Amino acid sequence: NKHRQLMKPGFSCGPPSAWQDVTLLLLAVALLPFAQCFAPTTTAPWAILSPTAATARLAGARATAPGGDDIISRAQLFLDEATGFYSELKPEFLADDFVFRGGVVGPLNKADYVDTMEKLGVYRAFNLEPNAFGFTVDPSDPLTVRFFVRNRGCHVGKWQPWGALPPLPLEPDPERSAVVGPTEAAMVTFEPETLQVRFFTTGNVVKFGDGPSGVNTGGLGAVLGLFHAIGIGDVGNLALDANVRGLSNWAANNVGALKIPRTKSENAPAWWTEG
Repeated sequence: NKHRQLMKPGFSCGPPSAWQDVTLLLLAVALLPFAQCFAPTTTAPWAILSPTAATARLAGARATAPGGDDIISRAQLFLDEATGFYSELKPEFLADDFVFRGGVVGPLNKADYVDTMEKLGVYRAFNLEPNAFGFTVDPSDPLTVRFFVRNRGCHVGKWQPWGALPPLPLEPDPERSAVVGPTEAAMVTFEPETLQVRFFTTGNVVKFGDGPSGVNTGGLGAVLGLFHAIGIGDVGNLALDANVRGLSNWAANNVGALKIPRTKSENAPAWWTEG
């Protein structure tokens, strides 16, 4: 694969051209750590609750915290069926004032998260399992569920996460298709009236005490880790540069034809504060 050859150490095809520089900047936008986590569940299909029903459910969650089995089931259902990372995205699971914040990317509001996840297309190009564990209701907030994930899976389809240009989709390579991710901390918070998801964070890699060996994502989680797993980690690392993220986000907001995923929303919901 020509694209992979360009990334091999020691490979050289002469001085970098302006086109190569532009290509690298466009590739940088593929770095959205939307690592999500899925846990099997037998919960009934999702339904947006009326205020009365939601209040009753919230009262039940408060009564059972920190156990909170009902809230945990809703978190598992969201992860299993709606995030757009392990499975198809379902916007109806998200509150109108939803915010996503990853280890690098974000905050993203609902519209930008939906747009970004569809452009990234991780669930179409990878067959991933989150191996989620440790689900617990936050004792200080009965609407928040915290847990961990360890992504495992394979690259199974064409992947072009940087947008329309360059038109070089990454094909699965049998020798570099496996994904073995590190332990990541994640969290889901629900909106009290409808019990839709108001806040979601993942891609927060646990730096110390990570048990499993064989991690091949360069110590990174979510989307950034996928680049390392399939052998083009240098491209993924571009997203660690705030200047590159800023440039790619400007292009996403101002040059729609490029179809670049956003890395940060210009307008986050009023309730959101960084840190």
